Amino acid sequence: FISPSFNQRGWTQSFDLNSVNYDTSPAFSLHCEQPSGKEYASYLAAIVESSKFQVLKRTTVVAIEDIRQKSNVPLFEVKLEPREGLANVVRARYIVWAAGEFQHPKKDEKDTGIAGSQHCTHNSEVRSWSELPGDDYVVIGGFESGVDACVNLARAGKKVRVLASTPCWAVQTSDPSSELAPYTASRLRKVMDSQFKDGHKPVLMSPLKVVKVEKVQGEDEEDIVHGMFKVTAVHGKDLPVARGPLRD
Repeated sequence: FISPSFNQRGWTQSFDLNSVNYDTSPAFSLHCEQPSGKEYASYLAAIVESSKFQVLKRTTVVAIEDIRQKSNVPLFEVKLEPREGLANVVRARYIVWAAGEFQHPKKDEKDTGIAGSQHCTHNSEVRSWSELPGDDYVVIGGFESGVDACVNLARAGKKVRVLASTPCWAVQTSDPSSELAPYTASRLRKVMDSQFKDGHKPVLMSPLKVVKVEKVQGEDEEDIVHGMFKVTAVHGKDLPVARGPLRD
């Protein structure tokens, strides 16, 4: 987690930053500051159990239909992929879409605007940064996901170049949604430090907009060099970098 957990009960009415339910705290339940995914899942499971939520696991939604005209009340019909022991339709007055997009990366050129984007590996597809083949990587994009990939690759001993449209590593603003999280910035500083000995110091490049990714061909036009790619980017407009008060 990029945001730390801290049990603030007794001092303030504020929530633990990673809490999803009133009067609960992952820091208290897990007794850790930066929960892992597995640890946080146990916290969520405890909330589900204590709140007696109905949760259908491994369920695929295939369609949602507005049936208010048929029922004369605000009502939706959620159609599910058929499965033994499970009803094919669930009805509800309200629906919240909270499935996220991380597990469904868009790699098609029409979605990314990058020719050849199907050659890229989305960070959601990485199971182990250290076990990735090769030792020279280009990360397309910055901010949390791009910098996280950069840090993990550098720690795994890979050479890394980050191509980002915005120098997010240098932005300072009082708006926490517009700059790197302190935890992410701290991790980046460590691999950018001259004392970093566990791998290669990353190269951060901006403002650049990647427009094409191509597989590298050998001398024979039909011969593709395994694992080699050419990334084409255009230089963007230099914009002033926001600086925050009480920094530097």
